[in-house]
Amino acid sequence: MPLVYRCKECGFVFHYLEYVGQDYVGIPSIYEVMGRYGHTCPKCKSRLSFPSQNDIIITSIRTARTKNMLPVKVGEDYYIPSSILDLKSKTEETGVEAPR
Repeated sequence: MPLVYRCKECGFVFHYLEYVGQDYVGIPSIYEVMGRYGHTCPKCKSRLSFPSQNDIIITSIRTARTKNMLPVKVGEDYYIPSSILDLKSKTEETGVEAPR
């Protein structure tokens, strides 16, 4: 089961662990991930907050693939495809481009 830490606002992926044993360090805590970035998203500059129960999704890899919930690599960074689509729709609705 993959583990993805991402920004709620822009979908930037802070940490992506695809499978157990991928990294010798193990699974980082949310405190470690947020501290690594200074509690600020490097892409949209929004303040990071702790996830609520509604923000945490537990699903199978098959469901995650069919619903486009797994990160895709864009340049050097990973993003969640659905969050990219959400940003595009917000830009089209408001006419204001999302921060990068």
